[in-house]
Amino acid sequence: MDVRAVVIVGGSQNGGSENTHERFGGVPIALLDVLGIPVLDRVIDRLHAQGISAATVVGDLTQHRPGTRRPGVTYMHAVDGSLWRSAEAAFNDQAQAGAELVLVIRLGSYTELHYDHLIQFHLDQAARVTAVVDAQGVLLDRFVISASRRNDAAFLFRSELKQFRSGHTKYQYTGYCNRLKTAAGLRQLAIDAFAGDNEIKPAGNEIKPGVWVADNARVQRGARLLAPCFIGANAKVRAHAVITRCSAVERETCVDFGTVVENATVLPYTSLGAGLDIMHSVVGFRRIAHLVRSAEVEIDDTKLINAVSSAPHLRTLSHAASLAAFLPRQLVHGLTTRRKKPVSLPEAVRATSPALKQSTSTAERSEGEFDAPFMIARR
Repeated sequence: MDVRAVVIVGGSQNGGSENTHERFGGVPIALLDVLGIPVLDRVIDRLHAQGISAATVVGDLTQHRPGTRRPGVTYMHAVDGSLWRSAEAAFNDQAQAGAELVLVIRLGSYTELHYDHLIQFHLDQAARVTAVVDAQGVLLDRFVISASRRNDAAFLFRSELKQFRSGHTKYQYTGYCNRLKTAAGLRQLAIDAFAGDNEIKPAGNEIKPGVWVADNARVQRGARLLAPCFIGANAKVRAHAVITRCSAVERETCVDFGTVVENATVLPYTSLGAGLDIMHSVVGFRRIAHLVRSAEVEIDDTKLINAVSSAPHLRTLSHAASLAAFLPRQLVHGLTTRRKKPVSLPEAVRATSPALKQSTSTAERSEGEFDAPFMIARR
């Protein structure tokens, strides 16, 4: 039987705008990495593993790298008002290409459905449309539609997967499910993978129990990787940095000298400055989402968090320009700066520490200030 798929990225049904739901930094969460591979690609790989190799992906694919696109998959960039029209057109194209059944999957949520069981259930029930629901009967945005039922499919797409033209059959799914509504969902997906609560495997080599490092990652001497953690492809972890407690440092990232990443995800193409403590967060696109506080802020200081170009030649030029600017500045500084006379040991002991000249009393803290740090920068 010819079974094909239409995978939709976007089209949030959470009651809010596309900019606030199922996105981080304006990018659909389905396109973000979890332990080395984007969520979208993990879903497509799962389809391929179960014999469904022909698929069309429809949605906002601006941030989806061509290098991660799978063979046998057609990609259609569509946003806003064109999304559902494009999805309907993709369904019709699959039907005309000879599909007997079409799976419609909206990301959205991440599930680990056994599609062969779902398809067999659809056939046994002689259903037109089968909708997958969770244990509470809530739709999971997974459907099986007979290719000959184009009117039913058209009605479903035009209602944004909320209404059915006629009766439909419900398939109850009780396996792993993550709704991926916010950055917290992406973080939980990685934690569950480390804990073995889902079938996601880190895309790297397990160099010691619970520590995975992908190809071409560079971990300098003195850096500490504490299980469980993951270091992505081409990532750099500088000396005295610490990666711990289910943290994921994704591909093409840099964690600078002495920075601690604890129970956090650092998204691709992100550079963390030196001497930071990143805790309980998702970091990327010059933004940080603190999961304990349920707050997300943009960081303007590029010395703290910076975005790295996704183009390799631009990254090379940037590194060369930084080095070219650094060396003359250090040369001038060395020639013009007078060295201070060393202070004798007794004088140093009797002197007041500069840090103690500033009040550390908690009573002087302003009323609206956090009791605990949002992010720490250490000297």
